[in-house]
Amino acid sequence: MPRGTDLTKFGEMRMVAEYVQRTYPQGMVFMRLRLGVMEPDVGPRALSPEEMAMLGVFRRWADAVVVTQDELIVVEGSIRSDSGDPSKLVLYGRLVPKTPELTPFLNRRLVLELVVAVEDPAVTALAQEMGIRVRVYPPPWLPEYLAQLHRRERRPIQARGLLPGQTTEG
Repeated sequence: MPRGTDLTKFGEMRMVAEYVQRTYPQGMVFMRLRLGVMEPDVGPRALSPEEMAMLGVFRRWADAVVVTQDELIVVEGSIRSDSGDPSKLVLYGRLVPKTPELTPFLNRRLVLELVVAVEDPAVTALAQEMGIRVRVYPPPWLPEYLAQLHRRERRPIQARGLLPGQTTEG
């Protein structure tokens, strides 16, 4: 298994692939789908086909997009909850209607879904407040994966008073 940042990306993409396969077995799945328009923001300059193809590489990408009978689901996966993931999903949701590959599916209900293996309750609460569906999916290989990380990376960050009903008094 890779180490360092490669380990993180490898683990997240493996987790997302397993999750969508198990959760949406009948769905049409796009892994690492680039989102947004292909046209550059620099004005109406004529570009060659090669230049246009290169522009697609600079689009943001979702870990997975799943098309079901009723839903168009944008999935962001994270081994450990990250406070930036909900905002990424909101941005991806804004890009979905501008994504040519998704045009045939825009009649479905858009769902933003955060999938995590190690949950941070504060991030979950924030995501749910933003209308994001949160799923906790600890894959069977998670203990082995976590054992390769630094000790402080094996546990979720503590909420430290961010959850409803928590007080800062001892």
